[in-house]
Amino acid sequence: MAQLAQIVRARGYSRSEVPFRLSSGGESHDYVDMRRAVSRGEDLAVAARAVIAHLAANRITYDGIGGMTMGADPVAHAVALVSGCSWFSVRKAEKEHGARQRVEGMALEERPRVVVFEDTVSTGRSVLEALDVLVEAGADVVAACTLLDRGDAATALFAARGVAYLPLLSYGDIGIEPLPSTTAAPGA
Repeated sequence: MAQLAQIVRARGYSRSEVPFRLSSGGESHDYVDMRRAVSRGEDLAVAARAVIAHLAANRITYDGIGGMTMGADPVAHAVALVSGCSWFSVRKAEKEHGARQRVEGMALEERPRVVVFEDTVSTGRSVLEALDVLVEAGADVVAACTLLDRGDAATALFAARGVAYLPLLSYGDIGIEPLPSTTAAPGA
């Protein structure tokens, strides 16, 4: 994980005197752009191998990995490529045409074991939304995983849902302050 933390800090981290507005609605002087951090092939491979090793160390067996598009896509695709599992992407909204699916990629009809993934978690809201979509589509969600957890709110939310939550890195691993728990509304 030390190599991943170094990549994140070197390629995806920035600090500003003017706070950044985060997708969670909160603000922070620290910004982590995980897609930029792992945009080079070799860095993406490091992230994929770290996810695979972390899931194996926690005895998680799975058929597929993915989450809300765009945050989950690069790493989920890389994990699938390296491990041989399937990938999927959860759309923000149902397609207006074709099969009107919200989940693309892996077929979920036969209750596959899946890991719901997000590159960076602030409140857990996005991962929980993906989890709900996956369960409704027929998947068995065996764990939630992220490269970086920016706060302490998500752990309790996943525990309340009975889902193993497995962040690879926390805010402390890259030397930034945690996001305040107040950014996570109940059920967020």
